[in-house]
Amino acid sequence: MAKRTNIIIASVIGALVIGAGLGILIWWLVTDKAMTDDGGIDDIDGSGDGADIGDNEYDVTELSGDGLGDIPYTAAYTNIRGAGNMFWWFYPTTSPRRSTTPLIVWLDGVTGVPPSLLANFGMFGPYDINMNVRNESWVEQYSLLFIDSPLGTGYSTLEDGNISTNLDQMTNHLIYTLKSFYSLHKEYLYAPLYIFGQGHGAQQAVSLAAKLKDIDHLAHLPTGVVIGNGIISPALALTKLGFYLEELGYIDGNGRSAVENISNIINKAVNEERFGEAFDRLLSLGKFVNENAGAVAVNLGHIVEKLTQESLQDPYNQRQFMKKLFGIRSINIMDEVIRPALGIPNSIKFDGQNENALRAVRSTFMIPAVDKVEYLLQNTNVSVTIYNGNLDAVSNTPGQLEWVDNLRWHGQANFTSSLRQTLIINGLVEGYFRETPRLTFYWMNVAGQSVPLDNPVAMRRILRRIIDGN
Repeated sequence: MAKRTNIIIASVIGALVIGAGLGILIWWLVTDKAMTDDGGIDDIDGSGDGADIGDNEYDVTELSGDGLGDIPYTAAYTNIRGAGNMFWWFYPTTSPRRSTTPLIVWLDGVTGVPPSLLANFGMFGPYDINMNVRNESWVEQYSLLFIDSPLGTGYSTLEDGNISTNLDQMTNHLIYTLKSFYSLHKEYLYAPLYIFGQGHGAQQAVSLAAKLKDIDHLAHLPTGVVIGNGIISPALALTKLGFYLEELGYIDGNGRSAVENISNIINKAVNEERFGEAFDRLLSLGKFVNENAGAVAVNLGHIVEKLTQESLQDPYNQRQFMKKLFGIRSINIMDEVIRPALGIPNSIKFDGQNENALRAVRSTFMIPAVDKVEYLLQNTNVSVTIYNGNLDAVSNTPGQLEWVDNLRWHGQANFTSSLRQTLIINGLVEGYFRETPRLTFYWMNVAGQSVPLDNPVAMRRILRRIIDGN
């Protein structure tokens, strides 16, 4: 456990548009706290069957720096041999009975702002972006585990030439990370586990839950998977983009034809397994819509945000939105404040390898993960919850429903025939939902790519419904 001290910060968070450097010095943390996998989580239940996905492929190093505040935490690296170092940050709940309180794992993938920053300080961690104790942090009711995944995002680092290029590799790295977490915190092994995946993190979330269910002594862990504006079938969702933008008045009929043409090209490329080409076109989609569809300065991630005509963005521009939301300040919180507080070496630049990580997923990012959602629904008892911010044009809600309404599992007819209900909070309509015991879908108002950031009140209600049933 990192030692804790009070930190007084007069000015924080600068340049939240995180630079994606092309390479930094890769390192292996070796301290007297390093632990090998032997005798760890694989054998914690006495099964002795610890040969599931590569024993002795990793160890864990608990970090200790100057300390951060008075709220307990564990910050650590899972050192994956031949691949890199996965950073994770754990806050035990401040409520009583910690070991039985649900544990939330948060993943955000390569296209969003890493969880150690956005989810942690920007949305629902114990401290806000100014390092003040947050009112109504999720840690008051649940334990939180933020993982900067895949390797190369956030504080997680890559080894040269060993970049994760497919979802199975990323999932194995997450399995190692969870095992190392439980080796340090065995008391949480039987706490209900909810895996949240936002954006690209949704692919990892459903894959991780499915993988855990196939490992005998870990199969009890996942209780629920939660998909937020998830990149599950991105090309299919884009087929509704032209309709979405025209209905909102951002483009006219000619613009819709142009958008539908590029969407069909992307979808055709995916169907023909030309995933790299589809990914390249996806990343240029924001520029295309603004330059070729008559929708100048439209933020596809948060459609009502007004931009300047000179603004140029990719379709997953959370960094720009965070920059506008939190402002430009004089220091970079992650490199100047958090890094020394946690004891991370100065050679590690936060999100400095993001461009490498993004390049690595070029050939796999657009592969649909619908089959993994169907596997969870058809073959496990894991609940699946999907919520989508209605102001997100890329993962637009009509497009998301294209794959949700066509899922193949035994409860699908019950789901599609169930009545859509209204989510009312304090007299305000915050969204709508369709609910069955195994699958729930939320239409979320006043929210774009990140519902917890844009509509935290509604997100807290969803959280209680998912985990607490009320």
